Amino acid sequence: MAESLRAEFGRLLDVRDVRRVRRVAGDAWTVSVVLAAPSGDLHVADLTVDDAGGMSPALDGDDVIGAVRRSDAAAEGAGEPDAMAGFGAELGAEEDVGLDLLEDLEQPVEVRVAAALGRGDAASLQEARELLPRMLADHDQRGGTLLTMAVLEVKLGELGLARGYLEAAAREFADRFDLNALEKAAALALALDGPDAFTGSAVHTLLEQSRARLTPIAAIFDTRSFRELGATLRDRLAQAVTSRTLAPGESLVVEGDPSESVFVVKSGLVGVWLEKPSGGSWLVRCCFPGWLLGESSVLAAVDPRCTATLRAERVSEVWVCPAPVMRELMAADPGFAQRIAETKQLHRIDSFFSMHETMGQLDVLVRDDILSCLQRIESFEGEVTLSAAGEVPKVACLVARGGIALFEEGKTAPLAVVEADSFYGVRDAIHQMAPAVTAIALPGSTIAFFEGARLQRLCERSAENVIAVLERLG
Repeated sequence: MAESLRAEFGRLLDVRDVRRVRRVAGDAWTVSVVLAAPSGDLHVADLTVDDAGGMSPALDGDDVIGAVRRSDAAAEGAGEPDAMAGFGAELGAEEDVGLDLLEDLEQPVEVRVAAALGRGDAASLQEARELLPRMLADHDQRGGTLLTMAVLEVKLGELGLARGYLEAAAREFADRFDLNALEKAAALALALDGPDAFTGSAVHTLLEQSRARLTPIAAIFDTRSFRELGATLRDRLAQAVTSRTLAPGESLVVEGDPSESVFVVKSGLVGVWLEKPSGGSWLVRCCFPGWLLGESSVLAAVDPRCTATLRAERVSEVWVCPAPVMRELMAADPGFAQRIAETKQLHRIDSFFSMHETMGQLDVLVRDDILSCLQRIESFEGEVTLSAAGEVPKVACLVARGGIALFEEGKTAPLAVVEADSFYGVRDAIHQMAPAVTAIALPGSTIAFFEGARLQRLCERSAENVIAVLERLG
């Protein structure tokens, strides 16, 4: 990026902040470009760079002049007298010192909650109830906080609230495949509801699903990707594949490092950690036995890089398949190559979902259900009508590249264009409503189609918050 700017602007512009952005079609980066002035950096623009190196929007001299003018206008505004300046100075410094002292003495909320729960009287429990929701902002501790809220409501006699918090906690634990914590939540649910009501409940279902998914894989050829390989290709892979055992917390690969192998989880649990735009990383899903990972190593044309950090969440064993051997198999078996490519696209959409402002609110199991509704991914060379005005759409769309133009009847100019990384038709497909516009895929577009009937059935068996999230998409 810096080299490209130098060719156009010399040393006038420079790159400062770079943030990874998860997109349907692959990774992209948001890059802050500044004018390196003697008085300090002047922000010019935030550009997006896709995985092929394409940059948008294009910068020109007007953008640089605009940055200078904005800086001058801000400097002139700062020089004007502030009518409110000095207001309240007569109050003196003693009150400020007192407020600062109180803030410094205030203990962290988790310490205050622990103290209130330890006291155990009615007033203290009420204090803890008011403080606990503040701790939900900590993504890593969210499940434990919800479980504590459930235990608290049991003590206060609010069993309905306790059951709600308990199910939410169980979903958080299931997302992370934290079986120990999930079993604690299940034990509390069993104590509250009794054996008959507990069997078949949401918490019981989550526990059984999690236990089943941890069953080790006996052979790599038992997995979907490798099951249909012929005998000759199986022999070639068997000679090259190796096994690696990971300790809890040990990284298999690190985001951004060269991607050199494909991995298949044999036993244990491997976490997928993504870098946050604001810094740090977070666990977006756990991969159980049978999952294929690291497919970037064989699908990227040049300099493949790891798109996530893979870390063992417990003692785990993985099969390691060297990228050159995988490419040989893919060249010899087009069906195998197609399965690997489909896996990559699913992982891209999953990463996009996990970082999406709305979809990210859903737990992993619900996102898996939505991914299971994926019907096909299709690219269009010319304009193609996806749904006509007045007709109930059979599919919902997620634009990966290009866009979908929406036309009112009799109009030649589009009413709007649904751009990349945006949804269209989700609510219409779920509620069987006929839109008043015709949707047309633009030339060069790639679109993921989700089967409307399956989305509808998903909503019928889902909680209200899941339906609300899907209704907001697009």
